[in-house]
Amino acid sequence: MNAVNTVFGRTNENGDVVVFDESGEVCTRLDANVYPVGSQLSARYEHAEGIVISAADAEKLGIALDD
Repeated sequence: MNAVNTVFGRTNENGDVVVFDESGEVCTRLDANVYPVGSQLSARYEHAEGIVISAADAEKLGIALDD
């Protein structure tokens, strides 16, 4: 599980934030109390396709955006 301070995000075409780990791979679990867009499971659970969160949640968590 990735800690919030070890990840970064990129904004997708919908304005949401795709979360990546330090190696540049999509993050599939995140140690944070947020729910990925369209999911009923928190980011603490495995999301095999990667975690996408709202821009507001990314800002609240302090996730740096990489353009």
